Amino acid sequence: MPREITDRGRVVEAVKHLALTAELFEEQNGKQKYASDLEVIVQGRDYGNGKSVGPYIRLLNYDAGEEIMRQGEWGGNTFYIAVQGALDVYLREAGGQRKIGRLEPGTCFGEMALLAGVERNATVSVPADENAVVLEVTRPALRLLRKLPAFGNILDETYRAHGVGRVLEDLTSITGKSLSAALAAELRQTARYMVYGKHHALCQEGEPINRVILIKTGWVRRSRGIPFHAASPEVVLGVDETIGVDFLGGGNCLGVEGGAQPATWRYRASLMARTEVLEVPLDQFSSDPALRKELVDVFTSLSTTGSALPPTIELLPDLNALKAAEEDIATGIIDGTNVLVMDMDLCIRCGNCSLACHKVHGQSRLLRRGIQIERPVAIGKKRLQHALVPQVCMHCADPECLTGCPTGAIFRDSHGQIDIDAPTCIGCYDCATQCPYDAISMVPRAAPSGTNSGFASKLRSAFRFKIDPPMAPAASDDLVAIKCNLCESTPLNPPGARRKAYSCEENCPTGALVRVDPIEYFSEIGPAQQFVFRDQTHAIGRNIHKSDPLARAWHIGGTAVTILTALAITWGLVRYGFNGVLAGTWLTMRWLTGLVGLVGVAVVMTYPLRKQVYRRRAGALRYWLLAHAYIGAIAGVALLLHSGTRTGGLLTSLLYVAFDLTIFSGLFGVIAYGVAPRIMTRIEGEPLLVEDLEKRREELRQDTRTIYEKSDGWLKEELRDRVYPRFLSYRFLWRQITRREELKALLAQARQEFKDRTTRTTTDDERELLLSAVETAVTLRRVDALLALHWLLRVWIPMHIVSTAVMLALMLVHVAQVVFFNVS
Repeated sequence: MPREITDRGRVVEAVKHLALTAELFEEQNGKQKYASDLEVIVQGRDYGNGKSVGPYIRLLNYDAGEEIMRQGEWGGNTFYIAVQGALDVYLREAGGQRKIGRLEPGTCFGEMALLAGVERNATVSVPADENAVVLEVTRPALRLLRKLPAFGNILDETYRAHGVGRVLEDLTSITGKSLSAALAAELRQTARYMVYGKHHALCQEGEPINRVILIKTGWVRRSRGIPFHAASPEVVLGVDETIGVDFLGGGNCLGVEGGAQPATWRYRASLMARTEVLEVPLDQFSSDPALRKELVDVFTSLSTTGSALPPTIELLPDLNALKAAEEDIATGIIDGTNVLVMDMDLCIRCGNCSLACHKVHGQSRLLRRGIQIERPVAIGKKRLQHALVPQVCMHCADPECLTGCPTGAIFRDSHGQIDIDAPTCIGCYDCATQCPYDAISMVPRAAPSGTNSGFASKLRSAFRFKIDPPMAPAASDDLVAIKCNLCESTPLNPPGARRKAYSCEENCPTGALVRVDPIEYFSEIGPAQQFVFRDQTHAIGRNIHKSDPLARAWHIGGTAVTILTALAITWGLVRYGFNGVLAGTWLTMRWLTGLVGLVGVAVVMTYPLRKQVYRRRAGALRYWLLAHAYIGAIAGVALLLHSGTRTGGLLTSLLYVAFDLTIFSGLFGVIAYGVAPRIMTRIEGEPLLVEDLEKRREELRQDTRTIYEKSDGWLKEELRDRVYPRFLSYRFLWRQITRREELKALLAQARQEFKDRTTRTTTDDERELLLSAVETAVTLRRVDALLALHWLLRVWIPMHIVSTAVMLALMLVHVAQVVFFNVS
């Protein structure tokens, strides 16, 4: 283990004599120019209210043979500067480690993991029989050190030099053979490792190819036939027989054809995100034909996509898939490492995911608003999936929230995920304002007061009609940042667990939520990215939206057992009758069916109890719901056949009425869960919460009243007699639900119906009021339709719960009667 040198004088001397940091001691007008920054970096600053920042550096002494950083580990929070003693650099290979270089004092290393959000790509250790002193620099120091011109220049040069070296090593590993010494030397001398920002243009159609470009990370949009602006959105909509568009990711090469002979760019390439590339300027590269041929062969072996033209519409296998790929890249969700996706066709809008998050963490970190992607379920399929990526941390590969934290409270953990150390957070809002997805919230540091969690409270919760939304936190000046931490350090993920569990995913009753590797989940992006440079940081998880074997087993097995149970009981009744004793037992068919039904009902009643389990693993709720449904069906079959053609006395008759209501309401719920969400996704435009819809309905109703009050004469009659009866009718509401028309199309049709009146109005104000009345009424009915579908998803629950409670009470009485009379 390294030993920290705590002598302040030695730390200051080390910082002063390093070329990277010497400018911190620069003087201006007789005073230190960066005195404040130096104080924070070296010794830190205490603000006296329990909040402090810094220090940002440590001076460490390493013994001979000690590793400073190891290849493959996550080091997104620190980088190093060699102060004293040389260091050896190794790459891990199949047969062990291979030494690839040596770092001299004054050299910085480890900056690629910090700046690019990747794993350490080499091992750095102290040579045998030597000692070394290293300056460890944490991420928050970058914000201050980048003010120093020399530091910024040296860091960028080092980053690019290490980038070139890393790509050359990757080329050797990928192609399976070492680059010739001549080519490697030529690339080290002429190639440039460049980092470009979003919307930068790499090349223009028709211009000479003056360099070969290898995309290391990031995303490139290629277009031909029309010069789209680099920032233009939804470019795919412009694709036709003469205009082609596609997208390329890491591992693709551009301009390879220009390496062999002079050529011109046949497309325009612009960046859709921060992108790192290796550029080989052809005018500086050797003119040796053999070297040029080797260059072309090596780059061509990586990818031939870049040499092909962006496809026009007749060559596209699936236009919808290309549109979805553009949305995936443009929104940045494809660069997350662990993304929460909600299939809105499965989401029943129950809010249990947010409640589960609240139960586990004390404050919900899941907001069911975000980025909506409409994508084909598979390439070439017409059926579309409506996916929502909610405002939840995606653990980005290159997170913006990390760049400004003054204390280092937000960090990348040992698994590569982003987390927040609450005790270190000073509540400055910097990470929350930096996050482009609004995935970080500020809440009071004090824990919320506890609630009654006794047995009676849990029992009431198990049978409540609706899920109450989590209460908003009380106002406070002492705030702390919170975000999704993948349920780390909670009972859901105990030490040694073989798989990760997330409270939101575990407690979704329909399997609408899943945390995924976006590259794997959004399969439409696959053709854009070559495997050779795919980011290995992405989470590995099972995509239950694509394949859920356990759910399939429940469906097949549940259906089969239900049918077999019905057939077996029917056969038994035909052979033995209700009261005939089964061979070798004391059981009759009436006893057997009653016991099967009773056990089934008892098992079914475990589902509402499971719904109250949030803080520990108890099996995914979606499988409990399937068990609830199928075991309930088996119990229902047994109990329906149990009575035969007579139900008995009054209590038994009431029991069967309650039982029938339970079955009926349950079947209604199954149908509602299967139908309503799919209708909602097609008519809502973007997913809205119930409270959003109710607020919008009140706004539209107020607008309707205001328009009616402003109108007079013939216009008021028109609104009263034609507009409102037409568009606020139940018939028009039913049309909204059944036809599933887009709101834009519906508004256009409505305006067309009143075109004659708008062309014959006497003033512009009357025309505007009439059109506003039509549009407001149509939109109001759309909101009413969505609220009706929300109501449909809930209306059966009270009946189901009440009838179940009555059924259980009467069943206990019935069992007591049967036992009493049979025993007596």
